[in-house]
Amino acid sequence: MNEKTSTYLTIMSKNSMFSFLGLLGLEMIDSDEEVKPVIAVIKLDPREGQPIMREYPTRNEAIRHYQEAITTSIDRGWNIIYRGSPIWG
Repeated sequence: MNEKTSTYLTIMSKNSMFSFLGLLGLEMIDSDEEVKPVIAVIKLDPREGQPIMREYPTRNEAIRHYQEAITTSIDRGWNIIYRGSPIWG
């Protein structure tokens, strides 16, 4: 993964369902208006209803969990439709 790219996504399908995994690097502004860097993995599974976001203390840990989630999904029968940087436009 490119260190300069802060967002990756993986779109998967299984039967008639679609799922999304995202690796996001962003900056959030807290209530004291302090800028806080955040690295997180977001999962949207149609069977769970709501997206799940989990923050990680380091980029490497987030990348490891993102890649493990993809591998687990493939092992459970999901097919990757797209994996890479978001396409704009």
